[in-house]
Amino acid sequence: MAHELWLVKKSKMIDITPLIGTINRRSNKDELGEEISFNIAFNDAKHFPENPCDLGDIVILKNKNKEITRAIIVEENKNGRSPIGYTAFDYAFYLNKSNAVYQFNKMPADQAISKILNDFGIPIGKIDSMPTKIDKIFNDEKVSEIIKKIIKMARRDQGVKYLMEMRQGKLYIEKQTDLTITCSFQLYKGGKEYNATSAISNPTRKRSISDMINSIQVVNSKDKLVLEKSDTSMVNAFGKLQKVIKLDEKEKLSAAKIAQNELNELSKVIEETSIELPGDDKVRAGRLFKVKEPITGISGIYLIKDVEHTINGGIHKMTLGLEGR
Repeated sequence: MAHELWLVKKSKMIDITPLIGTINRRSNKDELGEEISFNIAFNDAKHFPENPCDLGDIVILKNKNKEITRAIIVEENKNGRSPIGYTAFDYAFYLNKSNAVYQFNKMPADQAISKILNDFGIPIGKIDSMPTKIDKIFNDEKVSEIIKKIIKMARRDQGVKYLMEMRQGKLYIEKQTDLTITCSFQLYKGGKEYNATSAISNPTRKRSISDMINSIQVVNSKDKLVLEKSDTSMVNAFGKLQKVIKLDEKEKLSAAKIAQNELNELSKVIEETSIELPGDDKVRAGRLFKVKEPITGISGIYLIKDVEHTINGGIHKMTLGLEGR
């Protein structure tokens, strides 16, 4: 089994792979952080190895000695003599479970996020430059939601999409276009590598205009219309589907740019697909993935909306939910 699960107990590293059955690794673009779940074999026979896992311990998932992700055990489930189930989340767990109050006075978005992460002791890997000025009070909100809102404000202002993820215990926030991935697999160790998209199974594809927005009205804090911007070709094709955005006085000067950036993101046919294929550790929610599947017509670069990896008996599979860009 190329994948290994290691337990960090104080300063000691313990390879618990021989005790593990199935390992599941899950991520979703709307959630901050990854989840790992696994079962530890249990038997009260005299010479059966003792279970070393406990709440608060760190587990590190590796493949060929390369760290894939690390997480904190937050939940334990025991049921008689059945295998003991554990659920672990990466360090973003602390941001998801904590509330805070922050007031930023025209601080660049990347600096505002850095301050929050430093306050909560979350190591920073890299945060791309985000010059959007944040001039706002966040009152008793989840820390992860504050960060997401700041990123959304930067996206609206700059028209740039960002990906936020933990790697090796550090938080990275980078431009989404920098994280387009390809996937490969081997039938046996040392064998030829194949593109994973050559082995797609169970493809599904759904197309819809139910969430399309092709016209934007911008109003000020007093609900007075500032401007309206539409995607004429999409309005002619599908009818007018409108959204209203309320901006304060500080944002009003950027109204045209914000409206256009919203149209760029929302004025499209929504496409949702799912596929199953051989596993590749690089696949995480929020990254971009190029795929072509002739039966359903899936073709192009898609956003990975969610992914679940299953590792069992040396076999690595994954199920991806994809979203058209």
